[in-house]
Formats: sequence, C-alpha cells, structure tokens
Amino acid sequence: MIFSNAIRNAANSAGTVTNNFEKIFRDLLTVSSVGNVPENAEKLGAVAAAHRILTNSLAAMPWQIRRREGEQRFEADHALAYPLKTRANDYMSPYMAEKVILSRAFWYGAGYAYIERDERGAVSEIIPIPAEPEISMNARDNMRWYKFTVPDTQAYGKVLTRNFAESQILRFLFETYDGVGGRGMLHLGEDTIDTDLKAQKYGNRFYTNGARLSGVIEVDAELGPDKRTQLKEEFNRKYSGDNAFKVAVLDLGMKYTQLGISHQEAQYLENREFSVEEVSRATGIPLHMLQSGKQSYQSNEQQRLDFLTDTLTPHLVQIEQEWKYKLFSKKDIDEGYYLKKNENSIMRGTHEARANYYQKMIGIGAMCADDIRADEDRSPLPDGWGKKFWMSKNFAPVDDEAAFRTGSSAGNGTNAGDGTGKEE
Repeated sequence: MIFSNAIRNAANSAGTVTNNFEKIFRDLLTVSSVGNVPENAEKLGAVAAAHRILTNSLAAMPWQIRRREGEQRFEADHALAYPLKTRANDYMSPYMAEKVILSRAFWYGAGYAYIERDERGAVSEIIPIPAEPEISMNARDNMRWYKFTVPDTQAYGKVLTRNFAESQILRFLFETYDGVGGRGMLHLGEDTIDTDLKAQKYGNRFYTNGARLSGVIEVDAELGPDKRTQLKEEFNRKYSGDNAFKVAVLDLGMKYTQLGISHQEAQYLENREFSVEEVSRATGIPLHMLQSGKQSYQSNEQQRLDFLTDTLTPHLVQIEQEWKYKLFSKKDIDEGYYLKKNENSIMRGTHEARANYYQKMIGIGAMCADDIRADEDRSPLPDGWGKKFWMSKNFAPVDDEAAFRTGSSAGNGTNAGDGTGKEE
C-alpha cells in the first residue's frame, strides 16, 4: 500500500494522475544501461512480432479460479476474481497488467508485480513494477529482498526506492539458469538483433539513391564536369521514377551498362531470413506465426498445437504456480483452491473443428451439454436439461462379461436392440 500510495501522491502533486502514471511506466520501459533497448530491437519485424505474439497469447488467456474437493473439481467463487478478472489496479485491466509483466520478462529476462493487500490481508491490487531490482539476501531473516528504484522524473520530482520481500511480489522469468536472475531477448538474441539491425541499415542504404550505382553511361568523346552532370540529369529525368523500364534511345555513340549486385549483396535477403529463424529458435514461436517459412494449413495447425505445448505450457506452469502460491493464503491452498489459465481460448479453431471435438467428448461421457455451452460462453439449458451425460451404447466396461456376450450373440443374428435376445 505504501508503494501504490507513493505513486498516487506523486502523480496527484503533478496534477494529472493517469497521464503521469502511464508516462512514468512508459519511460521506465526505455531504461537500459548498455546494449540494445526495446525501441531498437522492435525495429526488426520478427522481434516485434515475437514480442507481440508471446505476450498477447499468455496475457489474453483468462484466469480460472478452481477448487478441488476430493475427486471433484469446479469453478469457485473467491475474492481474487476481482483483480484477476475485472481490474488489476486503478490504472490497468488484468490483461494490460500481465502484459507489462510479460513484456519486461521478454526483453530483460524478469517481470515483477507488487501485491497490494487490504487490511484483512486479501489481495486488492496487482501493480506491475517496470524496473530492474537489486536482489540481496538478508542475513538476519535469511530472506531474499528486492530493492526497486524509480528514477527521478518530472512527475515524481524525486527518486523513489522501496524494498520488497519475496512474498510481496510476483515474478516471471523468461529464461533462467539459477532461478534468481532472468535472461531476456535483449541478452539471448543480442548478436542476432545487432546483426539484423546493421543489415537493415545496410538495406536502407542499398535501396536509396547513392548507395550503389545502378548503371554506367559510356560516351566516345571526353566530357567536362558540366556536360557529365547535364547528361546524368537528363538520363534520370527520362528513364527513372515513373519512366522506369521504358525503352531508352541513346545517340552520339552512348552506351548504357547496367551494373549487377555482388554475391555479398545478393545474400542480404538470405541473411534477413536467417535472422527470422534465429528469433524463432530463441522464442519458440513457429516460423509461420512470424510470417516466414512454408505455409500449409495442416502443418501450421499442428505447429500451433506445438506452440501451445512446447512454448507456452512451460511459461503457463511457472505463472500458475507462482500466482497460486503468492496470491492464495495457506488456508485457501489447504482447502483446494488453485489457479489455472484457460488454454482453450487460443485453440478454439473453426466451428467445424469445435463441433467434432464436442461430439466426441459427449460420446464418451466426458462432457455434458452445459459444459459445452459454458465453453462457448452460453447460458445453461433450462430445468437442468444440459446436465445429463450421454454415452454411446457401443462401449461397455471391460469387466462386464454380460455386455460382451450380448454383443457376440448380436453378431450371430440375435436382436440385441430390444434386449430380448430373440431371433428375428
């Protein structure tokens, strides 16, 4: 509460609460001591796309507050529903707050959020902290502490520093080797980003006037500087821009020779494609989602499933475990409460694919009509009609010998449909 109040007070003193708060957070996102910064890296289309796809996919998955009682698992009511589903804090929706955390982790390796609690100890707000902490161990309590410093800004007018205990913050690490510090795209893809930025600058020079000669005009006579300039300007006026690719008519023994590009220049686009592949390897995002590689509907659909299982699932497990442990009380955890991201939100597929899936789930008795309607964001059927479970008669328990004998006699011409077993 102290940290959030400090933000509010500082912003109020500046006169515009929301604008200054957003400005502070946006300015902090640009802080970097050395090396690449997001503003430079996002100039590369593949890196910007990877950031957008990964953070949006994770942040857009809705939270489910669930409870386990014996073998029963069901959606549960809890006070956490408000910060997780309605408003994370006064300034951010749950989606935006989580995206800020994930963005910090994507670029710098770690994303943090402060857990504000009310007087009863219940979570009231989740406030992203877009800054890098100093991490230290306190010898007296043997606890890890995180020291965050908000730099001097026009809105604050002073430097704000606050220490947080492990239990007061949420953490998300993009990649880590020790469970403490994170490694983000600015570090993992440093060489790729640096090389591709240089290639992009080279490409800009390559395709602008003066970067390379497009051709040479040869004349038999010796021309002075003024005549050369006049000849070049006249040729450009007639055969460049909107007049490009028209037939040129040369006189006075002039000869035009078009200059090709070198092998090094021809490899420019190949190098850019390689950079996209490197970004794909570093982030785990399939090439087709970065608008590269071979495009095939069936293979892309399988790659999207691979993206969920191989790329997003490890992040989801980390998020779910961290948020469950930090946001629920020990009493809640003992009573079976847990958090789960709804992965179906990014695997909805087409209407036909969903219909086939639901039909199979109904056929094996795994879902009822109301379960399906809930997934489709529809109301339950009236009078409990949708709570009935159905199962195909073609299935029977493996230990039900009578069912298999009936099936055998049915195969020998008996009428098993009416249960009489009489021959027709």
